[in-house]
Amino acid sequence: MNDLNQVSEAVFDPAAAGWTKRRSNPFSEMIGPFWQKYEDGQFLLGLLCTPNMLNNAGVMHGGCLATFGDQAIGSTLFETLSRAQGPDAPPVRSVTVQLNVQFLAAVRPSDFVIGRCLITRQTRTLVFLHGLAEVDGEAVASLQAVFKLMKPQA
Repeated sequence: MNDLNQVSEAVFDPAAAGWTKRRSNPFSEMIGPFWQKYEDGQFLLGLLCTPNMLNNAGVMHGGCLATFGDQAIGSTLFETLSRAQGPDAPPVRSVTVQLNVQFLAAVRPSDFVIGRCLITRQTRTLVFLHGLAEVDGEAVASLQAVFKLMKPQA
């Protein structure tokens, strides 16, 4: 058997643990599904490491983890600002201006990665965020980003 296809038989079931699937964009759906939930009032994003995400070393590819980080930070921005603006406000739209990812540890097959992010500063057009990607409470990546808020579509 190819090492890239090995996945633990004790795979974490996000749905059974109270996570719900999050709608995403077509690019991100190629590596998803992404999972979401609120815990103690904080938005969390999750991703289960599957065989199609592995590099030749048998761990999650750095590009996959960076994409997860971008989704975690962007989703946190969307959820936080949408809740603050209320249900009648136009949808929050933004684009990534800068993304910094420091890889701290390997993500292994069947690991469930959780993104815990928060907004640190907001101007009229820019939002600054930071966070961590974690597996079992251990940091696997440190995340920092700047997003530009876009005008609502008419």
